[in-house]
Amino acid sequence: MKRIALSLLLIFVILGCAAKNDNASQSHYKMGLAYLNTDKDYMAIREFEKALKYKPNDAKTHYAIATFYLKHNKLLKAQKYLKRAIELDPSNSDYHNAYASTLASLGNVDRAVKQWKIVLEDPGYPNHDMVYYNMGYSLYEKERYDRALEYFKKAVETNPRFMSPYMYMYRIYKSWGEHDKGIDILEKSLKRDPVFLPAKLELGKYYYNQNKYAQSAKVMEEIIELQPDSEEAKTAASYLKKMGLYYE
Repeated sequence: MKRIALSLLLIFVILGCAAKNDNASQSHYKMGLAYLNTDKDYMAIREFEKALKYKPNDAKTHYAIATFYLKHNKLLKAQKYLKRAIELDPSNSDYHNAYASTLASLGNVDRAVKQWKIVLEDPGYPNHDMVYYNMGYSLYEKERYDRALEYFKKAVETNPRFMSPYMYMYRIYKSWGEHDKGIDILEKSLKRDPVFLPAKLELGKYYYNQNKYAQSAKVMEEIIELQPDSEEAKTAASYLKKMGLYYE
């Protein structure tokens, strides 16, 4: 009976210590989060490191430290903590997404794409369109246009009103000299969002370069009417001046 009593006492002591450690870790973690988005964010890292002393295998604290380093563009340090967060909680898609973005920023695009594919396996992750876009953009930056195009297409299939992928698809087709396909992409984007000025401007430029001045002028005038103070409107005005159709 004494042995049983001693064993139970040890269990209660261990559980009590664990609870105290959990409470202390959580307290420092919350303090770190409070500092993270202030001008005293250097205090955040101190609090997160204190939290890890009490609970060294807490995935969310490793992720929080990585977030601090990402904020300060210390990518290699962020990578280390993100990798550890994933080891501790491999099912967390946010960790994989942040790790993928960090790898891409470091130039490790193939590894980044593998991480993003893990995110896409999570049906509950809310932004699959953005994941596809990030995959496409990271490959586009490396001039790997074939694969980039594949992911940009998936981004707009997932969310047809997501405009940025359309512009990159247009640029890819333009770089290949496939102007008809590029214009088709612009027109598709404008069907989804008729006031998407970047696409309207490129369409107007295309008509101008094809000597289709009436069509170009119509598009340029629409841009100025929609948002007269925009950069696109300034460019549109410069084209109208070339055509002798705009006077200040």
